Amino acid sequence: MPGRAEAGEAEEEVGAGSGSEAEEDALWERIEGVRHRLARALNPAKLTPYLRQCRVIDEQDEEEVLSTYRFPCRVNRTGRLMDILRCRGKRGYEAFLEALEFYYPEHFTLLTGQEPAQRCSMILDEEGPEGLTQFLMTEVRRLREARKSQLQREQQLQARGRVLEEERAGLEQRLRDQQQAQERCQRLREDWEASSLELLRLKDENYMIAMRLAQLSEEKNSAVLRSRDLQLAEPEAVAAALQVAVRLWVQVHPCASP
Repeated sequence: MPGRAEAGEAEEEVGAGSGSEAEEDALWERIEGVRHRLARALNPAKLTPYLRQCRVIDEQDEEEVLSTYRFPCRVNRTGRLMDILRCRGKRGYEAFLEALEFYYPEHFTLLTGQEPAQRCSMILDEEGPEGLTQFLMTEVRRLREARKSQLQREQQLQARGRVLEEERAGLEQRLRDQQQAQERCQRLREDWEASSLELLRLKDENYMIAMRLAQLSEEKNSAVLRSRDLQLAEPEAVAAALQVAVRLWVQVHPCASP
């Protein structure tokens, strides 16, 4: 009878273990259903301090997850963190949910359908109130440093924005100056084209005048030559006309002496 009792207890333990594994698998299947969305949205560097405080990962796990050499993409680092937590079983699932509840309440609600309460129960179980207080103080310091860095970054961006605004104003002024110079250049080009057309017209006109002057010069030379010819031929013509007149007078008055 004692042997049967021990065998029954062993079967109960095996059945409980199988049920626990099935429950864990079901829990992680819910996470796997939105794994891609979580991997794109979560920042593992934000989750690992909490998970280390819950003692579900150690320093070596954190270094592996945050290694940009092995996992240059943040999506891959988040996926590796989820794989490590799944190997931790139900505690990994619970710690992951509490980290989401603390840092990403909207994703906690997406997985559980519940509103976040931020109980931090696993830290209380592992570290007690003092450990939780220390963790919260560390988070407050980290958030203050992050806020300080953010303010410094905002100031740098504002200063950079002012510099860029000044550069933009200078570029706009240069653009206006260039536009005015282009307008002046366009007007000068139009004036040059109009002057070129006028110059061509005057050249044509001068050419016509020169041709007309050359023609008049030729006509003048011809007239001068004709006048000279007439002047040379005039005495001979007068003598010939006188002889003709004498002959006519002799014929009319044959008895008269010339």
